[in-house]
Amino acid sequence: MYNLKLDKFEGHEGFKGAEQWLEHIEKTFRVLHNQGNFPVEKWVEMTSWFLGKDSASWWEQEVRLSPEEMTDWEVFRELFRRRFVPPEYIDRKKQEFTKLRQGKLTANEYYWRFTDLSRYHPDVAANPAEMLRRFRLGTKKKQRSMTTITPCDTYQEFYEILLRIEDFENMPSESEEEEKYGNQRKDDKGKGQASLGPHKTQSFKRGGTSSSSFSGGFSATGQGRGGRFAGDTRGQRQGDVM
Repeated sequence: MYNLKLDKFEGHEGFKGAEQWLEHIEKTFRVLHNQGNFPVEKWVEMTSWFLGKDSASWWEQEVRLSPEEMTDWEVFRELFRRRFVPPEYIDRKKQEFTKLRQGKLTANEYYWRFTDLSRYHPDVAANPAEMLRRFRLGTKKKQRSMTTITPCDTYQEFYEILLRIEDFENMPSESEEEEKYGNQRKDDKGKGQASLGPHKTQSFKRGGTSSSSFSGGFSATGQGRGGRFAGDTRGQRQGDVM
């Protein structure tokens, strides 16, 4: 049991925490019981090992029961829920189930929320027709109207229909596909042009002088923008001196 690393229940985890702890303990015990390793008569005794100081004090006050009741798991479960999961909490959860609507929830989120809250209303949970009626009532009006032509017997079947409708509504239309494809082609074309890069100016030397075909300096003909020629008399005299 210690290898299972079950958490201790201290008694101040709140209503939801207490409920989750009890459910986890019970599921673990049931698995061990189904494997033939853990008789039901030992469940209460083993649970006492996983009670913290405050919750253990509570149980010590409750053990004034008869020996048969002290080992009855259903008795322990009822007393535990009465103390740590009061009826007010159950009623609040029951109302939450009754008023549940899909709203902005996805079909999957709504399904799991509905299923989880239904355990607080066991009378409804045991009636497949009523579960289907309530589940259908809470769905979106548009989707509900689209499912009227499809017969179903359980809310699980109705949920499967909602999933298909939701998948269909989320599919892009043909115009959106064409627009997306066209934008993709434009992006690819733009990327292809950009990869060529800008034209670079080519620098070269002519007669020992650097010039650029895009600058305002000397061109390949040796003539600049300002009006002087490379072959003027001043240039010649300097050449003669050199």
